[in-house]
Amino acid sequence: MKIGMIYEPIQWLQDPTYILAIVMLVQLWLSLGTSFLAFIAGLQNVDRTMYEAGAIDGIRNRWQELWFLTLPAMRPQLMFGAVIQITMTFAVADVSMALAGFPSVQYAGHTIVTHLIDYGTIRFEMGYASAIATVLFIIMMTTNLITQKLLRKVGE
Repeated sequence: MKIGMIYEPIQWLQDPTYILAIVMLVQLWLSLGTSFLAFIAGLQNVDRTMYEAGAIDGIRNRWQELWFLTLPAMRPQLMFGAVIQITMTFAVADVSMALAGFPSVQYAGHTIVTHLIDYGTIRFEMGYASAIATVLFIIMMTTNLITQKLLRKVGE
């Protein structure tokens, strides 16, 4: 404001155009710690002799090392990180409610879980809330199963 670029302060959490981006940014920041710790532990447990054996067997560059040696050795950590991230993605209601309030301005921070909370605890439409929870559970299980199938193919 002092240099004349804006004339009034931006109320980031009151403007519907910014709320969703801020919630996504904060959720991403909160989720980095657990995954990084799991991946660092996985990288430290990769057997170094595999790289020597891979070089003898014909692995020529770092990309082949990553795809055929490192990622298959880190499957448990990749699975853990993927399941945790998928679960946290669908359960982003706490961050949204803490930052933008409940309900948020023009429902800009409204997620499927805040929609579930709205209909289950405020409006007491338990049938609709149960249907939302069931659909959310099916979506989460489906995405976790797809992730497991994709991670089985890593390095094959």
